Amino acid sequence: MVKFSVSLLKAPGFRRLPHISVPACQSAAQQKGNCLCALAKSSLLLCAFACALALPIAAHGQVGVWLQSPLPGSNPAKIQVTAVPYSSSAITTWIIYVDDAIAYQTNNTPGTLSKTLTLSNGSHLLYARAWTSDSVGTSATLMIQVGAPPSSSSVLPNPPSKAKVFSQMQNSTANWTECSLCAEGTNDTTNYWMAPFQHTPSKSGSSLELYLDGLPWTNALFIDTMAGTSSAAHFLWDFWVYQDSTTAANIWSSEFDLWQTLGGKEFMIGSQCDFGDGYWDTWDSANNRWIENGVACPRWAANTWHHVQWYVERISSTQYRYDTLVLDGHGYGFNQAWKVNPITWPDAVGIQYQLDQGANGDPVHQWIDNVKLTTW
Repeated sequence: MVKFSVSLLKAPGFRRLPHISVPACQSAAQQKGNCLCALAKSSLLLCAFACALALPIAAHGQVGVWLQSPLPGSNPAKIQVTAVPYSSSAITTWIIYVDDAIAYQTNNTPGTLSKTLTLSNGSHLLYARAWTSDSVGTSATLMIQVGAPPSSSSVLPNPPSKAKVFSQMQNSTANWTECSLCAEGTNDTTNYWMAPFQHTPSKSGSSLELYLDGLPWTNALFIDTMAGTSSAAHFLWDFWVYQDSTTAANIWSSEFDLWQTLGGKEFMIGSQCDFGDGYWDTWDSANNRWIENGVACPRWAANTWHHVQWYVERISSTQYRYDTLVLDGHGYGFNQAWKVNPITWPDAVGIQYQLDQGANGDPVHQWIDNVKLTTW
């Protein structure tokens, strides 16, 4: 992710494509939200995002957008959209998008945008975009629910007897790789590592320790790749996470991605607990963006184990679905489907964990244990 720091705005970065033969160096995506985006100058360069929450003034020619309201999740039909720009240049155009279509446009609001919209019943994607004479910034994309949500299940399925089970994956050291450059932060670092077979803290007696230390808004990605073609379409991912006190208080987000590459298509079923914004995000792979859901994800208690369980599916040759999340025994139904994107990588299945530092640049320590993936 690319972020505004409190004291310094980095120039907008672009996604750097990893020179690897398997998808072992790409997170579910760039960090979303409240973002800065200069137009990409090449189809190979995807625009990175930058957070404007902590920045009083943006650098010349750059735009940050903070979508102050509404909040994601359940909303009435009539909503108040309030978007705050951060730019040293004058805002020339505002557009509010609903379901990727223009819902409102104005060329006469140089400051904060405030507009009332009426939405139909159902699920909607909402975001705001601001232009200056030479740049554009886009807010986070929110999932807005008007009226009753679609049916979903907050209960995990019972896998069939024929299901394939990968247990204690944190110990399969030959399959793990890590990188910072590929994790698309504002800054990169060489100070990141994994340490397997940790006895303390641990639930099984052998946890995997993940570490990251860099400048503010630095990321690191830790990937477990299982090469080869898999016909599995159902994935039940179960693991435990532990954060020390400094991490629990300061980490911006902790990302959990399950992915499958199959026949030239990437099913990047990414999620993250976005502690900085306080919500769970899911990944829209075809549109290369995080979706901020209405499921709250406040900071986790430190120095204790937290149980994360995701049930997700590949529902067609071009779509995947988030079905159910269970966190510390509390279930949330998602029933949220997204389309895939094309990829040139060979067939594989993988899981990965990404650590995103916040504005303070405090080091991040996270342990994972009892990592199990059940597929069928």
